[in-house]
Amino acid sequence: MSNSSSLTRRRALVVGAASAVGSLAPAQGRVLQRVTLGQVSLSFYAVTGAVVQAVLERLGHPVQLRTGPHDEMFPLLSQGSIDLMAAAWLPEGHATYWAQYGAEAIEVARLYEGAHFFWAVPSYVPENEVRSIGDLARPDVARRMTRQIQGIGTGATITAVSQTAVRAYGLDALGYAVRPGTQAEWIDYYEAAVRERRWFVFPTWAPQYLNRGGQLRALRDTQNVLGGSNRAALVAPTARWQSLPASTRVALSKVSLGLDAVNEMDWLVNVEKIAPREAASVWIRANEPRFTAWVQG
Repeated sequence: MSNSSSLTRRRALVVGAASAVGSLAPAQGRVLQRVTLGQVSLSFYAVTGAVVQAVLERLGHPVQLRTGPHDEMFPLLSQGSIDLMAAAWLPEGHATYWAQYGAEAIEVARLYEGAHFFWAVPSYVPENEVRSIGDLARPDVARRMTRQIQGIGTGATITAVSQTAVRAYGLDALGYAVRPGTQAEWIDYYEAAVRERRWFVFPTWAPQYLNRGGQLRALRDTQNVLGGSNRAALVAPTARWQSLPASTRVALSKVSLGLDAVNEMDWLVNVEKIAPREAASVWIRANEPRFTAWVQG
């Protein structure tokens, strides 16, 4: 499929998204107990959570959504203040939060595999000059590189491991530093730097919409400071999970999206500028047999 026809198809799906939201009415008019769904307030979590919300609503559950940064969401697991959270990256990505707050919680579904953190540079930075994080310390590279590394929130794992990487690779001595910020500041920094053709380091992760299009090249992390591959799990406080109907638990345990699905929905939110629930509806319309198989048991 050509790029133009693919874009046309995506836009047609976006136009139909509002009607798709309406099509997710509870089967047979059932109304079951309210479910409180927690999610970290980043767009790729929002679209993942929106698919989970659609499953719950198709089953007949009203859904209350709670959002916030990592350090506000994970304590809700141990408090039993939410029924579900989308999602925890395990075994490494959210290991610290899981160790602190996950004792009374369980994994209920693997939403996608292969989630990981990495540093990248724009593709116009020559690969023969910058292949690894260690190359950033070379004098000829450091002279050209913007040494302020824009991150996201202070409670995000990518921010913490990036700060560790700066020290581990000796980049702090050269003036490199991670500046935490919002997701909007992180994206704005990326867009401005690319427009200006600056050399810069970008701490990021997969899945995430900026991975599309080949404009970023991952750097080798020879010290494995940023960690390895993770699964993104739908998690729940054990007692709250067990209180849900058996049919709901069966349906939720089947939900599996994959990295490409999350990248696509995240692209719709950030580039096509539609709401996460509409982006989820676009994906559901394109994958209705799969979605229906989850909710029909």
